[in-house]
Amino acid sequence: MNLQPKIIPDPTKKICIVSRHEIPPLVIKRDGKIDSSGELRIFHAHEALGTILPPPSDFSIAWASLGAGEKIPPHTHDVTTILIVYKGSGRLLVEDSREFFEGDCIVIPPYCEAGFVGGPGGCHGISIEVGKGKKD
Repeated sequence: MNLQPKIIPDPTKKICIVSRHEIPPLVIKRDGKIDSSGELRIFHAHEALGTILPPPSDFSIAWASLGAGEKIPPHTHDVTTILIVYKGSGRLLVEDSREFFEGDCIVIPPYCEAGFVGGPGGCHGISIEVGKGKKD
């Protein structure tokens, strides 16, 4: 006997597809100038995604891209960052300048300095920040 309840589809619900380009890019200023290196699109910035995700103080997820040779200078965050590389490659600009590749997962502890440079074909990934230190 099957004790699981039967799931009945709700015809009023619709699947939503959000294009990466519908999520506004984050504008970053470094030394008073707009830094046009790379692309960061934080999912919370999209109205539909922002309403279903946990608060940004606990969890944030973003598209992250660097073109070939583009750099994100070394910096720190007050939360753990996980970068999942789904296409391309790159190199760390700290520690021993290790390379990373498609399929790698880079885990950056809070307050650990990290910087990146895109490899020959650029680097594309998903950046996930988790922790209670993050500000909205």
